[in-house]
Amino acid sequence: MAKVDIIRYNPIGIFSSTTQTVVTYDDKTVVHHIEPSGNVGTQYAGELGSEWFGTIENLNAGLVKGGANWGDVYKTDVLWTTPAGGYDACDDYKNSYNAIYGPMIAAVTGHHLRSNRMARFTHPEGFPDPAALFEIQIKAVRGESVSINGGTIDYGEWQDVQPSGASVMHKDANGNTVTTLGDDLKQEMEFVLIEQYEKPMAEKGIDFKASTMWMEILVAIDNNPAETWARIDTLKAVMADYYGDNLPAGKIYPVSRIPNLDGIVEPQPRCIVGNDITINRSSEVIDGFASWASFDRSGVREVMVSGVGGDDAGAILGTIDSRLKEAGGTGLKENGIFNNAYIVAKDSKEASRQWLADFNTSFTAYYEGTSPAGRTAQYLGGFMDEKYPCGISNRSMFAL
Repeated sequence: MAKVDIIRYNPIGIFSSTTQTVVTYDDKTVVHHIEPSGNVGTQYAGELGSEWFGTIENLNAGLVKGGANWGDVYKTDVLWTTPAGGYDACDDYKNSYNAIYGPMIAAVTGHHLRSNRMARFTHPEGFPDPAALFEIQIKAVRGESVSINGGTIDYGEWQDVQPSGASVMHKDANGNTVTTLGDDLKQEMEFVLIEQYEKPMAEKGIDFKASTMWMEILVAIDNNPAETWARIDTLKAVMADYYGDNLPAGKIYPVSRIPNLDGIVEPQPRCIVGNDITINRSSEVIDGFASWASFDRSGVREVMVSGVGGDDAGAILGTIDSRLKEAGGTGLKENGIFNNAYIVAKDSKEASRQWLADFNTSFTAYYEGTSPAGRTAQYLGGFMDEKYPCGISNRSMFAL
């Protein structure tokens, strides 16, 4: 009989330091998911390489709790604090970070990273730790039948396809690098969905539209902040037209810039394929996405709850709880694995920091008397819709 055991290590009011989920399927296969909360390296603050070393050190401690190592990491989110100085400063920062990213992981941990990656310049306000130059979130998995390669977690009978985030950047017929298609955002998004995801997956026998259960979309705005919400509305419309009845759960939000500094949009899908897989999507569309999506496999259901915006963390968590119950779960406190929190920055540093404190107070009150899921948090210029000052998305799992 299938079962899901969730172990939350070192819980405090807003998160557990690492969440380990031990999944036993009906077919007797056992898989361990290990997800440290978002981490920074500010014990060595003030310099890019030093903070990256510290971050690796901290995340490694989280992986070890679940018996994992960096070779088991399949997903990496890189969240950079936006530096002053605009395009050129971001380009220098990105190149400096990328130069040490993989080599330092290999040198410090002894493992070569097999993970996908999605990076972005979030906002000048940065993260809950004001000294952090960046925050990193990773996910790892281990099991006898599990392998990780090129953004695909292969479980043998089924595959969890999570490619790296992609922009319009590509090589043209003459081998030249193309970084922009101009000002037509609709064309840019359609190009990424079709050329970067749909066609490559079709070559592997994957129906991209039918198998997508989740989509995260980054929208770069620093080149034209006044267009922020017009851009997001355009992208929601593209998603609705492209996916139709297969609209996935997901989230969309503005960032300062994506790694392709000439691009505007970078989506990252999650597709589930293989034997004994059933994908379920809520028929309720809120803020451009199905309110939740799930997949069933051998007696176990995993649910992704779309980004929920609002003005109070506790109320948002309550909404996530209700959507999780709609998807068949017991509740957020029981089934939650990871929360991603989004804090919309205010007009001043002082106001932004106070808003985070208020958010965390409400967040902690919701989880009082229990151990919360893992979490990462970041400041942004918005989340899902212009009216929301904060938001949260969630991943949960339970046995059927």
